[in-house]
Amino acid sequence: MHLPLPALRMFEAVARLGSVSQAAQDLGVTQPAVSQQLRQLESALGLALVRREGRGIALTSAGAAYATALTRAFAEIRAATERCRAAAAGGVLTVALVPTLATRWLIPRLAAFHDAHPEIEVRLATAPSVAARPPDDVDVAIRVGGGRWQGCRADLLMPDDSFPVASPDLLAGRPLRVPADLAWHTLLHVEAAPRRQDWPRWLALAGQPRLKPARQLAFGSSAQALDAACHGLGVAVGHRPFVAEDIARGRLVAPFAEVVPGEGAYYLVSRRDLAESPKVRAFRLWLLRTIDPPPA
Repeated sequence: MHLPLPALRMFEAVARLGSVSQAAQDLGVTQPAVSQQLRQLESALGLALVRREGRGIALTSAGAAYATALTRAFAEIRAATERCRAAAAGGVLTVALVPTLATRWLIPRLAAFHDAHPEIEVRLATAPSVAARPPDDVDVAIRVGGGRWQGCRADLLMPDDSFPVASPDLLAGRPLRVPADLAWHTLLHVEAAPRRQDWPRWLALAGQPRLKPARQLAFGSSAQALDAACHGLGVAVGHRPFVAEDIARGRLVAPFAEVVPGEGAYYLVSRRDLAESPKVRAFRLWLLRTIDPPPA
């Protein structure tokens, strides 16, 4: 049986919107055209899909089941089309970001992106700092700032607030009930700027600017300090994106309510001339869906 695609599209729109007039507006056609296609489709199938109810319409039981299947089929067609467009765009997506964000936040999520878009190969370009405007050899960048970069589109991902974190095993032996209890613990510092100010900022916020810890250990990067915290060597200051996965899996806990707000937030940044390319758009839509809760 040959069923014309326009008739299927019009019936799906009527079922989804609950109105012939709204379906006509959505598809850019006239109401009589929609009604005619509905009648032809019902004639071809040999059953009624809609019925009149007062001044509106309602789906029959057969129509409701058919509409569900069509909506699913059209969604699969749209997804397949996006994958084809992404494949035609080159297939390699270069993402620039700092190493700690790559290892502790993005890489654990990439398997899901590869499952959704096997036609796109992700290449990570990591560096201690990320340029304000992605260079020509980079498709998108994840960076901290205020969200405004000339010539770029920026989508909010998450705040850059920070707070102490520690292994639950460490705290089982010596709990942290109030900030002053940190005097009994080892504080894990990061020597590199700007992270070297993480502990002074948090201790000042918590009313303990002169606190003397039992011991201090210094590391060259946030990744090293957080790995040490996971292994119970002491208490580190974690920036939210760097510790979200460890907290969710129970490797780290955040014992205090005090949080230092970041001077900026994390954004997905792309040049405007590339922002709507298929592979960049596919990555942006997927990444924004992974944020829980979604950014406002």
